[in-house]
Amino acid sequence: MRGRAGGLLVACALAGLGADAPERPNGFDLSGATVPRASILKGGPPRDGIPRVDEPRFASVETATWVGPTNAVLGVEIAGDARAYPVHLLEYHQVVNDVVGGVPVAVTYDPIAGVPRVFRREVRGRRLRFGVSGLIYSANFLLYDLETGSLWSQFLGRAIAGPLAGQVLARVTVRQEALAVWLARHPRTRVLERPLPERIDYRYSPYEGHWVSEQIPFPVPARDDRYHPKELVVGVLVDGRARAYLGSALTAAGGRAVDEVAGRRIEIDYDTNLAAFHWEAPDDVDVSEAYWFAWKAFHPETEVWEPPATPGSGGSMPSPGPARPLTPEGTPGR
Repeated sequence: MRGRAGGLLVACALAGLGADAPERPNGFDLSGATVPRASILKGGPPRDGIPRVDEPRFASVETATWVGPTNAVLGVEIAGDARAYPVHLLEYHQVVNDVVGGVPVAVTYDPIAGVPRVFRREVRGRRLRFGVSGLIYSANFLLYDLETGSLWSQFLGRAIAGPLAGQVLARVTVRQEALAVWLARHPRTRVLERPLPERIDYRYSPYEGHWVSEQIPFPVPARDDRYHPKELVVGVLVDGRARAYLGSALTAAGGRAVDEVAGRRIEIDYDTNLAAFHWEAPDDVDVSEAYWFAWKAFHPETEVWEPPATPGSGGSMPSPGPARPLTPEGTPGR
């Protein structure tokens, strides 16, 4: 049994229910929305239908049997406090309200768009808690804060409706990589425990079909069908200039790109077997991981990095979708 919080609710989300946008979808007031109200859609689950984690518990790496060295985690480190949030747990919860290194943060992951984001959850000196609204904007889920009921774009980190509309959350650097790679950086990391093991069998991903499907389950304002919509991408934004590095292009280049965008040096490695990126960029470069369709939706004018031409090369085919390592129990993790 996959758990009520998992397969059933996620299946609703992928079905693309609720193409209309009533005035108060899922109980949220859209009257002052900063985006067209018709672009805010119901995703399927109701408000809080996907359960957030408010009191996360952590274990040592040695006792965290639910995650293996090749499983993808979101790694966060603040003031020497390092934590790993397994992606196959976040697929079922999407939001973890935590305090890392004394800093209140929201660790978020959108399994539809493939986007990890971590934010400081303080605005105007007020500490917020975030949950899953059950609403979608540009095929990306909308957070909401419990204190004011404002809706926030998870991709943009900006409130698009409610009393805090227009406010922006401060980003915290997050690494999405194999646990073993993260541990090489931070060996004293603690690992998020399974929040609801009695209700959810986390070995099974409800998004396995989504990874390889060419369907984008919700409308997007821009798309580019030259590449598989679920192609894994590292996107960078510098001084308003966007550039995307696709996993297939990096694979064709031997797994590595060294580039310059607006005078900033960007280094990206891609492990095809693990479907994982490793990147280095200056602090003033906005780095995002996402599926191709999501990056294109929010950055329609994006450039696409291409590997340098080599004599006799015949180009490369786009990948058919992201590969997925296995969980310790032998089922897809991410």
